[in-house]
Amino acid sequence: MEASTQRIVYALSWYLDVVAPGWAALVLEQGNQYKAVMPLPEARKFGIKYVFQPVFCQQLGIFSIIEDIDYSEFTSVFLQQYSYISNYNFNTENSKLLLFSFNQKLKVKQYYTHHLHLNHPYEDIYKNYSRDRKINLKRALKKNLTVKQSNDIEPLITMFKEDVARRINGGVSEYSYELLRQLYIKLNEKQMEFLYYTYTLDGEIDSGCLFIMYANKIIYLFSAASVKGRKNNGRTYIINLITKKFANKPYILDFESHPDNLAINHVYQGFGSEDTLYYQVSYNNFPKPLQVIKEARRLFYQQLLPAFQPKSKA
Repeated sequence: MEASTQRIVYALSWYLDVVAPGWAALVLEQGNQYKAVMPLPEARKFGIKYVFQPVFCQQLGIFSIIEDIDYSEFTSVFLQQYSYISNYNFNTENSKLLLFSFNQKLKVKQYYTHHLHLNHPYEDIYKNYSRDRKINLKRALKKNLTVKQSNDIEPLITMFKEDVARRINGGVSEYSYELLRQLYIKLNEKQMEFLYYTYTLDGEIDSGCLFIMYANKIIYLFSAASVKGRKNNGRTYIINLITKKFANKPYILDFESHPDNLAINHVYQGFGSEDTLYYQVSYNNFPKPLQVIKEARRLFYQQLLPAFQPKSKA
């Protein structure tokens, strides 16, 4: 994984152990050496094994140390192994070479995350901010906010619960918060995270952002703000701090965009980021009666059980 050209933190074994315990993998092995791997988060319902995309894990897919990898070999075996794939996201590097053979039961969607290339002077990066981002940054500066790094995830979770979660239909499960806590502990142990909070003049925390740093990526994993903090534009302030800190360095700020939230994506585009393609696949090879039952269950849970959306507007 470390040597692959597609390497990304989501696919590291310890990361998967947190977000998808019991995960499996397809492996291409040549001469007693792994040449390519495809992590597969597995779960079981009613004795049926299926694949899902975990929370806090936007992309997986195929990771290879050789260039002439046959992606179709992986995707065909993938579909042979599972009768049901809830959804599975291939990484952005895969999208450049990945082709899908026609299959009526395989649904393929194109989604985009947003990448901001930081290997430019800060002044050039700032010039590409939208008018709205520049205005909101100036508003934040006028509030005289203070930014501090922290290793306490609880204020971030509290702000999310109090402001964002109440606006999500069905709320957010406690499992998701506990998963974030466990993931943060591992990231902190490995010194791969940085968590920033903004403070008002009276010392109150009003926004926070959690980032993961691995390889050439800085992933904007999670954020929240109080009602007051949203007005103060603290997260815009923090993101600008990151772009300034890592400007002229070989990093990409990955906003980990939510595919169905156009308002949030518009904010991320406002920092001058580029739309970056990745593919999501889903698959249902159950007999027709089971397909009907499964789809009914999916719609039921989608409407009535807690959803989780990691970030709100910066």
